[in-house]
Amino acid sequence: MYLFAIAAGAVALIHAVAALQRPRPAVIVSGILWALYACYEYLVANGVLCDADCNIRVDLVLFIPVLGLATFWAYQSYMGRPGRTKIIGTVLGIIGLLVVGLVAEGLGYGAPAYVVILGALTIGVIYAIRSRYAANRSRR
Repeated sequence: MYLFAIAAGAVALIHAVAALQRPRPAVIVSGILWALYACYEYLVANGVLCDADCNIRVDLVLFIPVLGLATFWAYQSYMGRPGRTKIIGTVLGIIGLLVVGLVAEGLGYGAPAYVVILGALTIGVIYAIRSRYAANRSRR
């Protein structure tokens, strides 16, 4: 059981290194999701969230597709692929940051949550302005 926690932690570490190289919202959010999954697996392996008799592999029906999609779009965003994939990766990152901010605010971390939400909205506005500027330039 600890193998899943170690593997998820390694993937989160890879995402952290990628986010330091090229800070993209999709990469950061995907790394956060993998880190949260690693914490979850560690707590399950210790028996904190689940005793020895429960079937916890059913949760992977939800976690693996979400982590897979987040990782795919983070990769697309990291590689800077043109077109929709880069846009979807950026939108996924912004939505993920908003969710992280809202969850943090719900847990009582008001100030950091507001900073994350404001940062996500700022990234979205800057990206929209840059996209519109690039579209207007290509028409000329």
